[in-house]
Amino acid sequence: MVKEDIKELVQQAIAGTDIFLVDLKVTPDNKITVFLDNSTRITIAECAKVNRFLEEKLNRDTEDFELTVSSPGLDEPFRHFLQYKKRLGSQVAVITREGQKLVGKLDSVDDNGITLEQKVKEKVEGKNSRQVVVNRVSLPFSQIKESKLVLSF
Repeated sequence: MVKEDIKELVQQAIAGTDIFLVDLKVTPDNKITVFLDNSTRITIAECAKVNRFLEEKLNRDTEDFELTVSSPGLDEPFRHFLQYKKRLGSQVAVITREGQKLVGKLDSVDDNGITLEQKVKEKVEGKNSRQVVVNRVSLPFSQIKESKLVLSF
């Protein structure tokens, strides 16, 4: 199965909606995994609709395949710009290409990168104890290896 052909079918299925393709995987044994999201919260019904569309368009008589259409899990890394936009104000963990791990509130996102707001305790001149200080760290997308939502209970 050709990944680009399947991607085109997914784009047809989600055209005119706020759903976007996060990731598409096709293994050599034709296991197709489609991850979708939208600006709020994608529903099971929306995933099922795309699944049915793909089932109708792909020919099982020609090639056997396994198809899964779902949302990316909360523990999955961000793969799409719109996932960052969706998570504005949330705590995220970012690993840079140099291996540095940064955790903070996702303060802003634009076409070039993100800004994290980190609260750290630092020694402040004129104070006896360490104080909580807010730092903003800007990271271009080219320096980000992986970003994930921080789950807190």
